[in-house]
Amino acid sequence: MKKPMAMLSASLMVFTLSCIGPGAQSAQAADKPDSSATDNKRVKRSATMRPQIYKKLDAARELADQKKYAEAMEALQDMEKIRRNSYETAMTYNMVAYVHFNQEDYKGAAKAYEEVLKVENIPESLEQTTLYSLAKLYLIQENYKQALVPLNKWFAIVEEPGAEAYVLRAQIYFQIEQYNKALPDVKTAIAMVKKQGNVPRENWLMLERAVYYQNKDFNNLARCLQDLATLYPKSQYWVQLAAVYSELGQPKRELATLETAFEQHMLTKESELVNYAQALLGQEIPYKAADIIEGGIKQGVIKEDARNMSLLGDAWMLAKEYDKAIVVMTKAAELSGKGSDYFKLAQIHTERQEWDLALKNVNHAIAKGGLTKESSALILKGLVLFNMNELKDAKAAFAQAGKYDEASKTSSQWIDYIEGEEKRREYMAASS
Repeated sequence: MKKPMAMLSASLMVFTLSCIGPGAQSAQAADKPDSSATDNKRVKRSATMRPQIYKKLDAARELADQKKYAEAMEALQDMEKIRRNSYETAMTYNMVAYVHFNQEDYKGAAKAYEEVLKVENIPESLEQTTLYSLAKLYLIQENYKQALVPLNKWFAIVEEPGAEAYVLRAQIYFQIEQYNKALPDVKTAIAMVKKQGNVPRENWLMLERAVYYQNKDFNNLARCLQDLATLYPKSQYWVQLAAVYSELGQPKRELATLETAFEQHMLTKESELVNYAQALLGQEIPYKAADIIEGGIKQGVIKEDARNMSLLGDAWMLAKEYDKAIVVMTKAAELSGKGSDYFKLAQIHTERQEWDLALKNVNHAIAKGGLTKESSALILKGLVLFNMNELKDAKAAFAQAGKYDEASKTSSQWIDYIEGEEKRREYMAASS
């Protein structure tokens, strides 16, 4: 029985951004040991800063750290009166960004970073850090397309981008629904950390999962969920994996997945236990399905409503536990008032050859209506009446069923049989 894929879409992804700030390292630097700016192969110019400029910038930073933002900005504005070289000018804007960022004024911080990039001949290391931080700031503000501009420039000047950067760009592509571009980036990031012998971060795998879901690539989605369930064992991943196997038409794998989750005490919600019971019924394991539902009811997890009672009644009926099935299905019919539940109850009484009760409930089913196939109820009514020796009424029920195409052949065969039985009885009566 297929489960709705909505359970996947409800929790597609959780993205955790790295700490962003003027002092943040680039993704390349974050994945490798620290190195000085002179280690870069291409340096636009030597990074020089006079001591008096450094002291003023450091003083502004201290004011910002003390949350004296107005004083910090005033100190930085005073520096506009001082003649500075390109590097000093760039670092002044960098400190302006720092003050804005600490106030969570991301728009102001981004504007300051844009000014840094306008300064000519800044060191490449500063350019890289600024581009990367600017991309993150635009991402925080949900300006996804704008975030791609500095980030792609960053990729163009960095020789070996780190895994973090690929994930960042994949996040942006995902947000603008360019899933085919998001996928290679997130896969690259995951492959990089695996090659290093490390475990991919959970939110990276969640992003990969989200892309596969949007692309309707359920085979790869199943593989990704296997990784999540194994590396970060949580109920949601096991349940989602089972739902994907159902979507792929692999009921045995679906059941095996739910079985594993149940044994690890990960199925704790009503919907999860009910889905497990349905999967068991789908594989013709009714007794265990009934046990799961009854256990959930006793624990107060599964409600005794019409839907659940009907499912439990199905399980007991298929397990041929008719006494239990009658009690449960009677309650289900009373709660729902549906013809389908009265029809099931009539079937159980028929199995037990309790013809009066069977007739009573099949009549209720027909009267309530809403049956998937009313012809099936009419055929059952004819069968019950025949066993009650009500041949005329039985023939009428079969004739009514014969109006439906799917039941015309069966109806005709029964009517012929009844007419033959009537003739036989007439002959026997005449002979006696």
